[in-house]
Amino acid sequence: MTPSTARPSTLPPNGAPAGVGGDGSFRIGLLQFAPQVRSERENVRFIRSAVRGVTDATIVLPEFFLGSYRTYPLFFPEQDELARPLEPLLAVSVEQRLRFVGSLPVRSHGRNFNRALVVGEGTISTAHDKVRLFGPELDVFSAGRSPHRLIDIGGLPSTVQICMDIADPVPVRAAAGAGVRLVLSPSTVSVAFLRVIHQARALENQVVSVFCNRHGVDDDGTVYLGRSGIFLPDGTDVSVRADGDELALRTVRAEQLAAWSALQRGLVGTPAAPPG
Repeated sequence: MTPSTARPSTLPPNGAPAGVGGDGSFRIGLLQFAPQVRSERENVRFIRSAVRGVTDATIVLPEFFLGSYRTYPLFFPEQDELARPLEPLLAVSVEQRLRFVGSLPVRSHGRNFNRALVVGEGTISTAHDKVRLFGPELDVFSAGRSPHRLIDIGGLPSTVQICMDIADPVPVRAAAGAGVRLVLSPSTVSVAFLRVIHQARALENQVVSVFCNRHGVDDDGTVYLGRSGIFLPDGTDVSVRADGDELALRTVRAEQLAAWSALQRGLVGTPAAPPG
């Protein structure tokens, strides 16, 4: 169980990607909670408990899902050391065929990054380094170099945008132009405008856009919005409440994915499927 770089996505032809489910459907979810009120180990135990009985799904976690957002940890582990604290999630990812997508403060080559990770299939993969650093992050972290990456998550071409990254429409548009189906966004925010932006990204790019926020109050008095949501291109809004721990799941059918793929090519100009 070792860290790796997320696999580049192999973009499927129009319709459902192979290997997602026997009928071409896929299951997407989010887990909203308050990482700042628990220790690192308690958060890992909480996540594992929250997904008990869930199988074959991709689940988005909040930004900095192992602790406080405002009080940055003094220790930023090199990525090859993350397998130890995340071992229980690595195990459940194999046992229940789950993929977890969240961000952590990671030290790499002498610099600190707000890094999105995919924990799945017994491995930890880098998905994205936050580009649009916000507020006190500017004093602690280096900005990522790539506005977006195309990666395969659970058999679907995907991209990850951390919190304020989603405010820039260009990376998601470019990813949609390459055929991305999922836009996943680990977040920590106190105001509702990111929900509106995610709804817009879903519509204008014909993608499934997932906003996973934390809730509760941080050590400095910051109150978080909660209200995480899964937004589909047809206007479907699967949202959770503002002030509680909650797991939300949605199954997307193959025919829905095929229809959105066709609309995506018309709106964004994604490549058509090869003949045959």
